[in-house]
Amino acid sequence: MATPTTYIFSPEQHGHLIPYIAALHASCISVDHMIGPFLPPLTNEKLLPWWKERILEANQGTRVIVLLLPETAPGVKPTGPDLRGLAMLKLSETETGSFRGQIDAVLVNQKHRRQGGAKALVDALEYEAARRGRTLLLVDCETDSVAETAFIRFGYVEIGKVPHFSRVLPNGKKGETFFYKDLLPSP
Repeated sequence: MATPTTYIFSPEQHGHLIPYIAALHASCISVDHMIGPFLPPLTNEKLLPWWKERILEANQGTRVIVLLLPETAPGVKPTGPDLRGLAMLKLSETETGSFRGQIDAVLVNQKHRRQGGAKALVDALEYEAARRGRTLLLVDCETDSVAETAFIRFGYVEIGKVPHFSRVLPNGKKGETFFYKDLLPSP
């Protein structure tokens, strides 16, 4: 089995993976009950246009999408089942926030969890953020979740918690925890 590596999403190299990206997202929402932009039931009519918008933002330079894939020979395109995970960073478009980025998602396929994929994806986002002059990263995730524990391990500082932040089925709400990480070394 090839070692997983992070890659910046490229329409030419990875555009054919969009349905698999949407399926990974759907799985994280439906199976893992991850809070996301949608509530089940999920359909391609909901997910595919949403992902195409995210990819358009990446093409416009306002978002970074990182994929976790097996290492392949140059010029060899990955297949859908190769997709192990992905992460996204939204770059602030304001003049006053030109040093900030917001981690929007870190998704890892259930079969490939607990193998360092989430850490590799976040490390890649942090590298890409710094490369683009983004030294303050923000992220929020469901309170009392695996993601919350992971971001603490990754060195993110908790800002606070908001109870009843997101709607979940059937008629509930879940809390959200907010974090930041300053990528500049302390003086």
